[in-house]
Amino acid sequence: MSSPDATGVLAEIRDKLALLTRLEAEHGFGVVIEGPAPLEPLPDLPGVAEVYGLVGRVEGDNFRFKPPKEITSPAAWSAYTVDPDDPMGSPLAIGHEVWSVPRGLRGEIEGGASIFLDTEDLEVYWMEPDAYIFQYEHPDEDVEYTVLAPDLATFFNERVFGPGYPDLVATVLGPGVRDERLRKGRHAGEYADNWRRLLITAGLSS
Repeated sequence: MSSPDATGVLAEIRDKLALLTRLEAEHGFGVVIEGPAPLEPLPDLPGVAEVYGLVGRVEGDNFRFKPPKEITSPAAWSAYTVDPDDPMGSPLAIGHEVWSVPRGLRGEIEGGASIFLDTEDLEVYWMEPDAYIFQYEHPDEDVEYTVLAPDLATFFNERVFGPGYPDLVATVLGPGVRDERLRKGRHAGEYADNWRRLLITAGLSS
């Protein structure tokens, strides 16, 4: 993560987080933006610890993202093992959709379906849970998955903190969830998703 382009993306993430944190404090959308914990770089995962050195837990109505426990220390990473029976190579879950989890249970349940980081090529991708199960049962069959970004920094910069967020919602949860609007209250007519409303207020997405 030492190239000028990568450094520039990290700077953009830092600036966006500062802006979003300030706007959340001013407007109270109800999102969660927590600071990161110090992390040591992991040679096997270039750029990953650098991103999580900026991004702690972020959560809105539809998603929860936080550093995977497997990368929180070199010891934790050393203890990580690839399941030889996992046809996807035991990717890391970098976040979960929480739209399907009742609000009263979100403090107890990590989340619904996962968004993954491939530990070999470092792409971030989405795969339907049923497709993952199918791949276990039929490892020689091709299954569909959607690459969301070529790396973790690009994913957060464009898909979580940027203009690609509505497409992320549509890909994982469907266009109906992406386009859902509030029907009553002082925010009637606005998008139901509080994270999207925060991004719109910040001028980072539509």
